[in-house]
Amino acid sequence: MAKPGGDGNDLSKLSVPELERTYIESVRAAEATGHIGKKNRLARQQSKIMQELKARGEDRSVFQRLAGHSDENVSRWAASYLDWLDEPHPEAASRQPLRPEILWQCDNPPPAALTRDQIADRLRRGMPEFSGRLMDLALPAVGLWPQRRADIAATASRFGGWPLADPDWRWPSFEDEPLLFVGQINCAEFHGLPGTELLPPSGLLVFFGDYDALNGCEPFGPTGLHFWPDVDRLAAAKARIDPLEVLPSCALVPRPIIDFPHPDSHAVGKLKFNQQQRSSYFDAWLEVRDHGIPPACANYVGFSKLFGWPHQVQSDLWAFQSDDSARLLLQVDHYCNGEDRHYWGPGGSLYYLLSERDLRADRYEACEFEGQFT
Repeated sequence: MAKPGGDGNDLSKLSVPELERTYIESVRAAEATGHIGKKNRLARQQSKIMQELKARGEDRSVFQRLAGHSDENVSRWAASYLDWLDEPHPEAASRQPLRPEILWQCDNPPPAALTRDQIADRLRRGMPEFSGRLMDLALPAVGLWPQRRADIAATASRFGGWPLADPDWRWPSFEDEPLLFVGQINCAEFHGLPGTELLPPSGLLVFFGDYDALNGCEPFGPTGLHFWPDVDRLAAAKARIDPLEVLPSCALVPRPIIDFPHPDSHAVGKLKFNQQQRSSYFDAWLEVRDHGIPPACANYVGFSKLFGWPHQVQSDLWAFQSDDSARLLLQVDHYCNGEDRHYWGPGGSLYYLLSERDLRADRYEACEFEGQFT
């Protein structure tokens, strides 16, 4: 019999009574877990059972029987399916092409960022009394610019797709759900760029996240970060069961930048700006961040990056408020590969954080995760 939570790919081999029992087990398992990813997998399995029963012409009789089941959750879901059978179902809307503003980033190389001297001059003119203290906060970082690519090398830095891993490695999971592969960074591609001095000169950093964590569901589950120094040894990784979602694969190219803390950050709060000064800093921060980006496209551009300051969605990250040694290793924003556009939950950013001590010691297992969503 198919396991609750499994993919249910062998449903065609089950008899009608076995399909019925599998459906009951699946509903009960879904009601017993608070993990949204696991619930979604079970809902997918239930849908496949319905489709299999419908193909055999058995769905109405089975769900009429289940509507009288002693388990109220089973009877409720069965009755809901029967109601659905009797409703008209409009055709699904056709997929609309992506707007040019959305495609601009992946179809254009990254623009050159403002230099440190240019930024310092801008701040001296706009905020002379704070320019020195603000420049002390400036950090080098590397923007990760999404690009449309027909083919992406398995070892290349990218978001989404399938990861490479050590052959002896086991895919991490939580609540029986494989973590989702977020992306990987080939350190050799960034070696020598300003701000990446704490990265190893070679090797692959591979980032994972629990389905619920990546979609803004509480509480957050574990989030995995793995480092493999020998890229030539790696092979395509495979989970015990397929992850619930494989994210759109997207090539990344580096964009060296000078980065400043978000206007709502703890670091900026220490400067005690008045309202006018805060407004002036916000304008300068946007000017630095959006330099070279057409104004009509700025709201559609993702600002994923290695190092620098987190561009937060809400208040400052908890780690930055509680630990002065916290460093941003990776921020992942929404991205577009030319065919698909990917958001995190309802819209937000992912942050992978380490202390400077752990970064210098390559202790990536100590990585912490925070997510912020609109």
